[in-house]
Parts: sequence; C-alpha cells; structure tokens
Amino acid sequence: MHIIGSKSSTSNTFLEAVMPKIAVIGVGENNLFNHPAEITIENLEKQKISICRTDQNGEITIKTNGKKIKEISATKNSCKIDKGVI
Repeated sequence: MHIIGSKSSTSNTFLEAVMPKIAVIGVGENNLFNHPAEITIENLEKQKISICRTDQNGEITIKTNGKKIKEISATKNSCKIDKGVI
C-alpha cells in the first residue's frame, strides 16, 4: 500500500478492510506538511503493518513475481519488515 502520510489517509476502518502487510510512505525530508502525520504512523503500528518511508529509507524498490514479494531494498537505510511478509 502506498500512502502520502496525511492524517486522513489511513483510518483503522480502512486498514482493517484492506489488511496490508507493508506501507510505503512517499514523503520528502522536512516537508512543509509534516507528513507522515503521527496518527498515520500510530494506526499502521497498531495494525502491525511494516513501514518503509522515503524520507528515512531513500528510494524504495519492491521486487515481486506478481503474486508474492521477493525482495525489498532501500538506498539509505533498510526498511524494517516483519518476518513472514517476504
């Protein structure tokens, strides 16, 4: 799931319906909107969703065979991905 991190982007109702395993948040460092919003991160963490952020991890690449994720890499810091996601 790709999100921009606004406070309305990830309600618990939405997350429970979609049930993503990974959230990729595309935001610039020190952006004017202060994204991602704290509530966004809290909601993702509450649902135990792994988070990759472009402001912290750099460019994020996800390799898949079309059905399963095979690899996730980042140019800065590695994304913290829960076991069982890959």
